[in-house]
Amino acid sequence: MANTGYSILETFVGAGGSHLGFMMENYRTVYVNDFVDECLETLKYNNENLIEEGAIFDDTPIEKLNPVTIRQKTNMDVGELDVMFGGVVCKGFSLAGDRSPNDPRNTLYRRQLDLVKEFMPKISIVENVPGIINAKILSNDVPLEIKKDVDELWGKLARYKGEKANLRKQNRLTEDFENLGNSLKKQKKHLLQKLEKSGYLISVLEDLKRIYSTIGYRVQHKVLNSAWYGAATKRERVIIVATRNDIDIKFHYPQPQYMDSKIMKKGMEKYIGLPNPRTVNDALNTIDYEGMNSEENDADNIPMKHKDKTVRRFRFIPEGDSIANHINELPDDLKISKFYSRGSTMRLAGNEPSPTLVPGHSNFPVHPRKDRSITVREAATITGFPLNYKFFGSHSKRCEHVGNAVPPALAQAIAKECTIFLDKYYKK
Repeated sequence: MANTGYSILETFVGAGGSHLGFMMENYRTVYVNDFVDECLETLKYNNENLIEEGAIFDDTPIEKLNPVTIRQKTNMDVGELDVMFGGVVCKGFSLAGDRSPNDPRNTLYRRQLDLVKEFMPKISIVENVPGIINAKILSNDVPLEIKKDVDELWGKLARYKGEKANLRKQNRLTEDFENLGNSLKKQKKHLLQKLEKSGYLISVLEDLKRIYSTIGYRVQHKVLNSAWYGAATKRERVIIVATRNDIDIKFHYPQPQYMDSKIMKKGMEKYIGLPNPRTVNDALNTIDYEGMNSEENDADNIPMKHKDKTVRRFRFIPEGDSIANHINELPDDLKISKFYSRGSTMRLAGNEPSPTLVPGHSNFPVHPRKDRSITVREAATITGFPLNYKFFGSHSKRCEHVGNAVPPALAQAIAKECTIFLDKYYKK
C-alpha cells in the first residue's frame, strides 16, 4: 500500500534503513539515489510502496547529478518538497584509519547542497559519523603542489598500512619497518600543522553551515545514539538539520525513549528512569532460526565458514570481551598480534546493545554464545531491519549494506519530529 503523507527525497539511501524509518511515519518517496545497484535492488524488493508511489530510482553518482533535471523529473515546484534526507558517504570523515584532507569523498556534501538549493525543501537533513564534527578538508585555494604533497603522503600511509597487515600475518614485522611507520606519522603531523598554519584547512561542519546559510537555511546539529530510540545497537550519528529561513518554526530533536548509565551522556541524568535499551539478546531472540530465518530459507542467515584455527581462537573470547585481552592464554599455534581487526576479535555482550557494527565480510563481531561471526540477518536484526528484509549482492557487500545503514528506529524518531514540524507549518 502506497504511503500518502509528506514528501521525501533521499540520497545515499543504501539498503533503506533511513527509508524504513520515514515509511513507518507514512512519508511519500518521490526520488531515491544510490550509486550502488545492489542497494537499489534491495530497496525495490523490500519496499513495494516505492513502485506504487511512482518513486524515481537513480543510480547516478551524486557528483554527476543535474539538480534541475531531477526536480523536473519529480514534477515538483521549488519549495514544494517537504524533506530531503542524505546519509552522505562518510569514509573521508570516519575515525577509522587515516583521513586525508584531500579525499574526494570529503566534499560530496556540497553536491547534496546543490540539490537542496534547487529543491528548497522545508527540512534538509544530513546524517553522518561523529567524525564530521572535527573533520577538516583542504580549501579551494590550496596550491596544486601542496595538494600533490598531501596525496603522495596519504598514498604512502595507505600502502604502508597494507604492507604492515601482510607482514603481521606472516610474523615478519621488523623494527626498521616500524620506524618507517613512525616516520610517516611524523611527516603527516608536520604537514597538517603546515596546512593549519597557512589557513588551508577548513572545517567541514562550518563550511556546510556557511553554504546552507547562503542558500537560506538555519542549521543545527546533534549527536544521537540509536539505542536511545529502540535500536539494539548504540551506534552514534550526527544529525544536521536545516530549516528554511522563511519558516518561523523551531525543529526539535527527538527525546530519548530508552536509557541506562552506559549510553547516557553528561547532562542527561533526567532520562535515567526510562526503560533499559534493547539488547543484542532481545534482537536475536526475535529470529526464527527453525522457520523463516533458517539457513535453508534465509540466505542472509547462513553463517560464515571459519577456519579451524579461527574458531579455536573464538573459544578464548569471553562474552563482551576482545581476544586482545587474552592473547597470552592462547596456545602457541593460535597466537596472533594484539593488533587485530576489532570485529573479528570482539564477542558481543548479549545483555547490552551492540557497538557500531563495522561493515565488511570479516569484521562483524562474534556471536555472544556461538563461536562464529554474526550473520547478515543477525546484524540486520540488531540494527532494526524486519526479519523478512532481503539483501542483495555478495556476502561482503550485504555486510557493508547493513553496517552502513541508518538504524530504522533512529530514522523513525527523526521522522516523527519532522512530522510535528510540518504539521505546524501547514496549519499556519
